[in-house]
Amino acid sequence: MFVDASAIIAIMTEEPDAEDLAAALDAARSPRPITSVVAAWEATVGLFRKKRIPMAEAEARVQEFLEAAGVQLMAISSRELTVALQAFDRYGRHRYPDAERNSALNLADCFHYATAKSYQAPILTIDAGFALTDVTTVGIKT
Repeated sequence: MFVDASAIIAIMTEEPDAEDLAAALDAARSPRPITSVVAAWEATVGLFRKKRIPMAEAEARVQEFLEAAGVQLMAISSRELTVALQAFDRYGRHRYPDAERNSALNLADCFHYATAKSYQAPILTIDAGFALTDVTTVGIKT
């Protein structure tokens, strides 16, 4: 399972879906859940902004969360670059009118999609944009 930044932030800040997301993450132990450096960056910045804490503290908290949850941090390779570009071409914000752009994938989402596709993993997320793609999602409420 690929753990998206939105799920990390939701769990860490105890958003309404936090318990369901944490349960899904706990259930995903084999194979080990993964995330990318881009998702870790996005989660760190999100926590920094939401909690108004120093960046170093936000980074430490995200790292602690990933370690405690058993989430493996994956690097981005040229393989993910190609898939991320394909994702943007198919699902990117340019495909939608301005009023619907938030339903599409942004840059970070395209890399999350690419990493999940590369590892053939479902995505744990609350980002509704992933529901419009061809990856399996966990956590999105319809």
